[in-house]
Amino acid sequence: MAIICPEGALATGITGVIDILNVANTLAKKSVFSWQLVGIEAEKVRTSQGLEIACDIKLADLHSADVMLWIGSQFQGQKKLWQACNTFVPYREHINKLAQSSEYTIATCTSVCYLATSGFLDPYHVTSSWWLKTFFQRYFPKLKVSQEKVYLQDGKVITSGAAQCYFTMMLHFIRQTCGIELADELASWLAIPELTTSQQPFMQIGAFELHQDERLLLLQNYIKNNLSGALTVDSLAKQLSVSERTLIRRFQKQIGLTPSHYVRLARLEKAKQLLRTTRMNANDVAWQVGYQDIGSFNRIFKEQYGKTLNEYRAQFG
Repeated sequence: MAIICPEGALATGITGVIDILNVANTLAKKSVFSWQLVGIEAEKVRTSQGLEIACDIKLADLHSADVMLWIGSQFQGQKKLWQACNTFVPYREHINKLAQSSEYTIATCTSVCYLATSGFLDPYHVTSSWWLKTFFQRYFPKLKVSQEKVYLQDGKVITSGAAQCYFTMMLHFIRQTCGIELADELASWLAIPELTTSQQPFMQIGAFELHQDERLLLLQNYIKNNLSGALTVDSLAKQLSVSERTLIRRFQKQIGLTPSHYVRLARLEKAKQLLRTTRMNANDVAWQVGYQDIGSFNRIFKEQYGKTLNEYRAQFG
């Protein structure tokens, strides 16, 4: 396995993957997996928190691998992510050859963007971090991306979402290559929880404010301060003094959601806060965030977070 380590990589992304492979070897009582760390332009990488990790080889000197595993780096905004993507452009052909000849190509979080610059991912369906939806729309509009899946396999390509999604993805990979028995034993030894297959429960509206459209930011703030109101597409369009079609197009471009989806997510997030921090009953919480039908709101809440209102509150005593 060639573990591709970009600058600013999450240290847990590198060491966590190695821990999983190492424990898999221990449980299998043989060396099923071997690996080398691959730097991009140097034989060392500085992780997001400043830790320096020595690499075994540089990307240009890597000529074959059974598996290419790309590690994600810390997200610091779309502009910096695009600059980081451009560092891989000179290696486009080389990356393509390596990926075409490998048995599996795996990418996590922001590294899906890095791999996408080579064009290798164009024929495949992939997933990535849920908050990168507008980035892909802007820079890789033809790429078939689902931000909802925790991990997704399409042929020999396996991709996953943000940060710790790689635990579930690696279990899936080991299940594919070594069988369910070893994967289940590994999950037990490392106490890896069974994650939901969707990234929806992790969505936070704050991540949808990382854009420069000041009028839209004002509207988003208006929504958060008026959750008990109607907040229809028509009323929001009037608030912004644009047509409904323009409003929807603006939301999709800057946020990656429809206005209705954003309003629903804002209401759900506020409900979570009220359930955690107040003694309000579920009916009052629903009213506070603009829902009059507690049954309907309970169903929507469970669809998003996998728990009813009362089940969620029970976690916090």
